[in-house]
Amino acid sequence: MRGERRILVFRVGHLGDTLAALPALAALRDAFPDARIALLTNTDRNNPHYIGAESVLPTGLIDEYVHYPSGEGFSGADLFKLLFRLRREKYDAVVYLMTRNRLPSQIKRDRLYFKLAGIQTMYGDRYLARNLLDPKSVSPLPPVVSEAQFLLDCLHDEGLISETAGYLKPRRIFGDADKSTAEGWLREKCGESFGSANLIAVAPGSKWESKVWGEDRFGSVVSRLIESKGAFPIVFGGAEDAEKGQRLVSRWGVGANAAGALSVREAAAALSHCGIYLGNDTGTMHLAASSGTRCVAVFAAVDFDGRWHPIGEGHTVLRGRVPCEGCSSPICDNDRMCLDMISEDAVFEACLRSFEG
Repeated sequence: MRGERRILVFRVGHLGDTLAALPALAALRDAFPDARIALLTNTDRNNPHYIGAESVLPTGLIDEYVHYPSGEGFSGADLFKLLFRLRREKYDAVVYLMTRNRLPSQIKRDRLYFKLAGIQTMYGDRYLARNLLDPKSVSPLPPVVSEAQFLLDCLHDEGLISETAGYLKPRRIFGDADKSTAEGWLREKCGESFGSANLIAVAPGSKWESKVWGEDRFGSVVSRLIESKGAFPIVFGGAEDAEKGQRLVSRWGVGANAAGALSVREAAAALSHCGIYLGNDTGTMHLAASSGTRCVAVFAAVDFDGRWHPIGEGHTVLRGRVPCEGCSSPICDNDRMCLDMISEDAVFEACLRSFEG
C-alpha cells in the first residue's frame, strides 16, 4: 500500500451518483484507515431539491467535504477560490472517481487543475480514460458493468485496494436516530401493517422526465398488488413528488406518502422495512438497494444497460431496447417508447416474484 496521509477524492453528482460510489469509498477507507480523506463534490445553487453527499454517506467514511458550485452561476472566482483552498490543504494525492461519460478534454483539464493545486499524484484518471462510454460510438449498446463495480475496478487497477470482492453489497447509511424517527413515522402512518412483509415502497418520480413510467401504470400495478397480496404501499421521493404521492394514495384508498416527509437517511431506514421497491431508475432506487430492499426497477433506455443497476442481489430490472437508446437526454423526443414497451403485466409479475422470493 502507498503511504498517502491526505487524500482528496473527486466525485460529483446527485443521490444515485453518490450511492453508486459508496462501495468504492468504503474500500478506500479500509485501505487507508489512518489517512484523512476529503471528498471534492459539487453543490447546485439552482436546484432546491439537490441532495449533497454529506447528507447521504455514513458517518466516519469521509473526514471532510469540499464543495464547489456547479451549473449556472459557476464563475472564475469560484474556480480560483477552490484552487487556493486545495493548495493550502497540501493533499498527497487525488483519487479520480468521475463518471464514465466524462470527456477526454475534461479529464485533461482536471489533470492540469489538480497540478496547479499542488497535487502531483493522481489515481484513476488513466483507468477512466481507457474506459469512457460513448453511446454514439457503438450500436446496439453492449451491456456494461455497474457504476459501483467500475469504481471498485478503478481502485484495484491503480493498486489502491487489493480486492473488490465483498464490497458490492448493501451498506447501511442511517444511524440509530434515523432508524428511530423512521420507525415512529411508519408506526403512525402504517398502523397494523408496520412490521409486516407486505410494505411496498413505490417511487413514481424522477428528476429526468425521460425516465418516468406513467403514474397511471404505477397506480394500476399497485392496485393489483393491494388486491392480490394485501400490499400496503408507501410512496417515496422528494418534496417535488409529494403531490403525485398524495394522488396515488387517494386512488388506492390505502397507503402512506413519505415523499418529502423524511430526510435521506430516515427514508433509507424506512425503506429497510419494505418488502420490495417498485419504481423508476432514481436515487430512491439506489437508496432502497443500499438498505437491502429488493428492487423492481423500470428503466428507460437512456444509458448503457447495466450501468446504473442497483447494488446487491435479487433485483429485477425491466428495460426495453429501441433504436434511440443511449440518448442520455432528460427529455424524450420519442414519446418514451422504450418505457411504453414495458407492460403493466410484466411489472406486476416481477413484483409477485420479488414478494415470493
